[in-house]
Amino acid sequence: MSEPAVLKIISGVGAKGPACFLLEAQGKRLMLDLGYGPQTGQWPDVDAVGRIDALVLSHSHQDHIGGLSLLPRIGNPPIFATEITAKKLPPGTKTHPLPINGRGDVLGIPVDTGRNGHAPGGIWLRFHGGTGLLYTGDYSTESALYAYDPPPKSRTLLFDSSYGDDDTPLAARQAALAPHLADHVLLPAPADGRGPDIALHLARAGRTVCLDDATRAALRDLTGPARDYARPGIEAELTQLAEQALPPSEKPGAIVATSADGSAGTTAQLIAQWEHAPLPAIVFTGFIPTGSPAARLVQSGRAKFLRWSVHPRLSDTIALVRGTGAATAIPAFCDRKFLPALQAALKPANVTMDAVVTLV
Repeated sequence: MSEPAVLKIISGVGAKGPACFLLEAQGKRLMLDLGYGPQTGQWPDVDAVGRIDALVLSHSHQDHIGGLSLLPRIGNPPIFATEITAKKLPPGTKTHPLPINGRGDVLGIPVDTGRNGHAPGGIWLRFHGGTGLLYTGDYSTESALYAYDPPPKSRTLLFDSSYGDDDTPLAARQAALAPHLADHVLLPAPADGRGPDIALHLARAGRTVCLDDATRAALRDLTGPARDYARPGIEAELTQLAEQALPPSEKPGAIVATSADGSAGTTAQLIAQWEHAPLPAIVFTGFIPTGSPAARLVQSGRAKFLRWSVHPRLSDTIALVRGTGAATAIPAFCDRKFLPALQAALKPANVTMDAVVTLV
């Protein structure tokens, strides 16, 4: 009789930190994501992990792939990722392909995949081979831009719970943001995530949209190589937006530019020009790292923070657990203080943040 599959938490459960999990099944050791951040200096501790047979990536955001410099410490395993995620890895990185939506294989262990509604190249992963494990990576059901495929039945669920027990819908976030979009505003956002989503919303609301080169290129990718990650029926809108949006300028308009925390790229250049001026308004919409320009500007009152949701609400989490029929649910990317509320909301599933979970 073979040993039961086991999931070990390296990083990413009990606190907001880099994604890094170890799945041991059928004599194989699979690492699920290898991130860095989101706070500066946050690395997963892999020194005691030992040799890994494969690294499987859910998507290309830094807190999921930013730890690739640690690969020599775990034996330089082969990497499995979608084609779009593979393109975001360091030059020369060799990968084995995973499907966008379908059945793949990781060292003989079958894996089902589907789009995660969060970013181009992003997928959830449902492992077979006696594991019954579904790993969502980051996911969202609310995006008007990114497609989301509901996952299948799974006994154990390792899921994105970045917002803990918050149940605020994206529509309410958009309503809160609306009064700040009337005139001139800078909206720092990642080009491979909520940036294009925000730009599409602005265009549909009739705003004057300005885009930096990175965000414009991301929109064009979503009608080209990454088109399968966009919701159907919006290609013409995306093409028009990419072609007609203005470049960032002093003239009134809603500027969507990267980086999201103001530390690099067009956003850093514009902040250097406008930090000590009364206009334009600056609104950050995502995670703000300690010590970042975003943190400085919000603390000083020069900028505001108004969240644009790219992770699931509590009601989405409840629907996921009910829909998959999961008996065990492991919330990731949130503080341990949310565990009691999640346990109450997700009954009768066993909700745990244990460091080791046997998959039965």
